[in-house]
Amino acid sequence: MSEVTNRDPSTEARANAGAGLSLEVDSDGVAVLEFDQPGAEHNRFTPELLERFMALISEVRNRAGAGEIQGLVLASGKRESFIVGMDVGTIAGIRSAAAATTGARQGQLAFEALATLPVTTVAAINGTCLGGATEMALACDYRLAGDTTAVEIGLPEVKLGIIPGFGGTQRLPRLVSLERALPMILTGRSVTARKARRIGLVDAVVPVHLLLDQSRHWAQRPRRPRGRVRAPEDRSWPRRIRRALLERNPIGRAMVFARAARGVRAATKGRYPAPVAALSVVRRGLRMRSGEALKLEAQAIGELVVSEVAHNLMGIFFLRSAARRLPLQALRRVGRVGVVGAGIMGGGIAQLAAYQQLPVRIKDIGYEPLERALALAHRRFESRRRAGKLSRRQVAQRMGLISPTLEYSGFRHCDLVVEAVLEKLSVKHEVLAAIEAAAGPDTIIATNTSSLTLAAMEPALRHPSRLVGLHFFNPVHRMPLVEIVKGPSTTDEVVASTVAFAVAMGKVPVVVQDAPGFFVNRVLAPYLNEALLLLEEGVSIAAIDRALVRFGMPMGPIRLLDEVGIDVSAKVAGELGAAIGDRVPRAQAAHRVLELGRLGRKGGAGFYSYPAKGKPRPDPQIERMFGDGGLAVDESAIIDRCVLVTLNEASRALAEGVVQSARAADLALVMGIGFAPFRGGLFRYAETRGLETIRERMHQLASAHGVRFEPSGRLAASESGGPGFYPDDWPRKLDSLG
Repeated sequence: MSEVTNRDPSTEARANAGAGLSLEVDSDGVAVLEFDQPGAEHNRFTPELLERFMALISEVRNRAGAGEIQGLVLASGKRESFIVGMDVGTIAGIRSAAAATTGARQGQLAFEALATLPVTTVAAINGTCLGGATEMALACDYRLAGDTTAVEIGLPEVKLGIIPGFGGTQRLPRLVSLERALPMILTGRSVTARKARRIGLVDAVVPVHLLLDQSRHWAQRPRRPRGRVRAPEDRSWPRRIRRALLERNPIGRAMVFARAARGVRAATKGRYPAPVAALSVVRRGLRMRSGEALKLEAQAIGELVVSEVAHNLMGIFFLRSAARRLPLQALRRVGRVGVVGAGIMGGGIAQLAAYQQLPVRIKDIGYEPLERALALAHRRFESRRRAGKLSRRQVAQRMGLISPTLEYSGFRHCDLVVEAVLEKLSVKHEVLAAIEAAAGPDTIIATNTSSLTLAAMEPALRHPSRLVGLHFFNPVHRMPLVEIVKGPSTTDEVVASTVAFAVAMGKVPVVVQDAPGFFVNRVLAPYLNEALLLLEEGVSIAAIDRALVRFGMPMGPIRLLDEVGIDVSAKVAGELGAAIGDRVPRAQAAHRVLELGRLGRKGGAGFYSYPAKGKPRPDPQIERMFGDGGLAVDESAIIDRCVLVTLNEASRALAEGVVQSARAADLALVMGIGFAPFRGGLFRYAETRGLETIRERMHQLASAHGVRFEPSGRLAASESGGPGFYPDDWPRKLDSLG
């Protein structure tokens, strides 16, 4: 019932609902029902489109009864995209559980009408097929997929805080088996065309240019009896015996559900109700008749759609979509990229650009870092190949796009050059001046600095108007956020072009103003510092990290310091001193651990020890340095100190204009440090908890621990009747992050 759009169905969209569907019948009696919504990059379901779909299915039924139609093919007129599911704006606009249940029932009835047609039905999947599109395909007799990496088939609803609501929880397990269906339903992960064939989700994978013709032929086959289709994997006796033991008897099925439940508990930590509800609906539904199971599914959808978690996750979806909407200013298209510095960040940026099929010129002062960068790129391309996202030919083609060099030759032809060298101002000045001398007159010059300001770098350039910050997060290929930093002289056109480049790289860009630490690192520093202050007071590492993980962070702050690198964290914290000032006492724990030669995980030891086997554990030697971790502090107090000091700094940065809005700030923190997505972001969390409650708690903490907790910026303004951070009708459609 989901997927990749945030547009509300407008009056124009409703008027074009009919135009988005067409039905043609060939001389062999095979009908093709084509989805091709005008003016849209992707097809998506809306209530109006579902009504039109049901009308056409009724027409097919009537014409089949008259002998005019013998088969039906469902196809898309979009290139490399089938249907991306239900419009998320429609889902977010639902205000009652009853309305959500009714909406789910509408989709279920539409696909049940498809499933009970008296003719053979075939889904011709040529690209992205998510949410309701997958559920529609499951209602067909056969499914064919194009042999292209553009095909991804899945049920990602849990990522929006809901579950498949058009029959997916019931049809998928019955088709491909419980073991294969549960991971897709409970995690929202999609599968490639070839993986779908292996598990029996599609019947054949054919060359994409032959997909429609082949689908027409399949539509002339006899209808398949309802029930699961044997996948290629099931032809072996061991697999058939395993299926008989696990899924065709109550004890085996109970084992499958018990294992899945353990996985859900570990992954959600009780914070995300959708996977729990999905598992319950699958388990209970498989014991029911189909009609009753579908009603159960629709009822669960109704309860989830209006939940706070679903609203917050859909809100993040809207924010992410808004950030990736290209700015209106005239753009310089980035067709060739230069990278100076072949370290972890530079090599990662080069690999990412080549993955997106942009030619990359990468420079360093020696052969060894260039060789490491090329090896890194090859490993990551091979990983994508093993995942079915690239072919061997595509791996070779993308590797060929990376051109290593020891000189600045070739940079004149680059549209954008990124420097990713040592975080030292004198080195930055030297490299930036060399880039400007070698690059073309219109080349955008970007710096990947994480802590130095652009104002400090501008003197190195004769034309600082084309200098922009392009702050990727490590690891580059995984972290979705990129901070686009507007320096004192950076033009709007350069910013807009860099935003477009980040979007082309598959990233989520957030524009921030030039300031020490920009936004994310500036806000992260007090969070980590407060955790270290707690450690110095005698609170154990385990207690601190456990509290913040239970709050919803992906890992605790002390463990995060180890992952980032204690040396890196200490350096950044020192450089952020100008922004934070004397209002925050500086923890010394990181420096003391660093003096022992411990760098964190990369060095094999930090606040944690890292055994060759087993999980990292807080190091007793380190805890003895700070009172043996014997001080007992209430978990809520640990959470409040770390989270509210972060909120205060974010509020101050927002008031200073470092980030344009609370929404942009929340998106940056969710995408950049993994701030609990189910809470909707840091400012959204404050709104939900209640700003008055937040301020009262901060005043208490200020009395006990110092002025760093006194409400600042917009938090202080709202105390005297100023506006909050979010509108009352959140989530809603967004045109921008403002």
